[in-house]
Amino acid sequence: MPRAIGNAIAGLALASIAAAPAHADRVDDYIRKQMALNHVPGAAVAIVRDGKIAKLQTYGLANLEWQQRVTPDTVFQLASSTKPFTGMLLMRLQEAGKLSLDASIARYLPNAPEAWKAVTVRHLADHSSGIPDNVKVKPDATLDDYVAAAAAMPLTHAPGASSEYGIGGYTVLAKVIEAAAGMPYTQALKRYVTGPLGLRADFEYSSGEPDMRSTEVVPKRAGVYGWSDGRHKNSSFHFGPLSYDAGGLLASVSDLAKVAVALDKGTFLRREAMQAMWTPAQLGNGTVNGFGIGWVVGEFNGRKTVGHSGGPALSDILRLPQERATFIVLTNGQKLYPYLAKGVSELFYPPPKLAMPEGIADARPALSAALRQVLVDGAAGKVDDSRFTEDARKQFVPAFRDFLVPFLRSIPPAEEIVLVSEKETDKGIDRVYRVRHGAKAQSWGFDLDRDGRIRGFGPK
Repeated sequence: MPRAIGNAIAGLALASIAAAPAHADRVDDYIRKQMALNHVPGAAVAIVRDGKIAKLQTYGLANLEWQQRVTPDTVFQLASSTKPFTGMLLMRLQEAGKLSLDASIARYLPNAPEAWKAVTVRHLADHSSGIPDNVKVKPDATLDDYVAAAAAMPLTHAPGASSEYGIGGYTVLAKVIEAAAGMPYTQALKRYVTGPLGLRADFEYSSGEPDMRSTEVVPKRAGVYGWSDGRHKNSSFHFGPLSYDAGGLLASVSDLAKVAVALDKGTFLRREAMQAMWTPAQLGNGTVNGFGIGWVVGEFNGRKTVGHSGGPALSDILRLPQERATFIVLTNGQKLYPYLAKGVSELFYPPPKLAMPEGIADARPALSAALRQVLVDGAAGKVDDSRFTEDARKQFVPAFRDFLVPFLRSIPPAEEIVLVSEKETDKGIDRVYRVRHGAKAQSWGFDLDRDGRIRGFGPK
């Protein structure tokens, strides 16, 4: 696309974002501000509280080439936010007596190796199975091919010993679901989840090799756009058939609002099933897993949360189970940190009064000051490569520019930094800080080499 045309399209998109209707509220103001800051063409928001849709609003353009606006029925790519749907499917299959979360996967995979007999369905669903991610298969491989290749490799750790987010366990999980349900994953999801809920959500059903991939036509589908060189560009983010249970579902904001309403009302899953789905396991390393059954489980501003993001921010789902409140933000901007659902939630449930911790003794205050400056520079869109290790400049800094810089833009600049923990590692030092960003505090973890150069960092 010529630069002049790209700039014209970008201008039209931003103009549509800026044109706030007369009834705009604080959620609209927040979303439009974030879209403008991060060059997001289109978005959709749903807020569900106590089983009722409190807000359902759309913004901007779903398609830049045809200048089509986002509507409540616009279909967005959920990417990894497909996993909560897989979690709900597992609970429905367990309720139907088709599988047991705590059964060995050998019950469903007769040719499972001896090492897999200690792996349960739960281990697959909460990323603690130890099944590796670096499984090599041909582009036209079937699930059976993948499972056989994975079975020939050693586990990365004992089942349940630790948890690492990945794709290998979920690909094997797709085969377990197929065996237990007696049908492919996509059919099982439609029969037990999307069908009963009355959703239009479905997959793009891709096929072919990566450089010659074809997909089904999806009506009302939003494009996906990245921002670079001062203009929007089309982006592709495909999930192959082997990983449909981990990503690739497409759904509208109306679809996701229906899911939240059904969970609030308890008409889709029993309360006991939801509680089990959102209860993380104790890991063998002494920590509590950050994943439940398909859902990320955590805490935000002192409140228990469950949810997921995908893309990493094509979809962002945050649920406060105790408050019976769900915040959903869908976008078609690929380079964005998944914080928007949390940002919207704070408009209804503000963070507690700021109280910075005393911290621990800091033997390297100059290092702490330099790390604070990294955050300050990032909020201004600046990245000093000299602060990073050589490997990090290649592996981490590009992601920092694409995803963490937008996040830092979305919160006030870092003003005060307090060291709260420090531990030595094989490759250097892990430091965790509590940082004051205006009236809000955010924890940041830094992975450093022994000279204090950054190997990687992120919010905690």
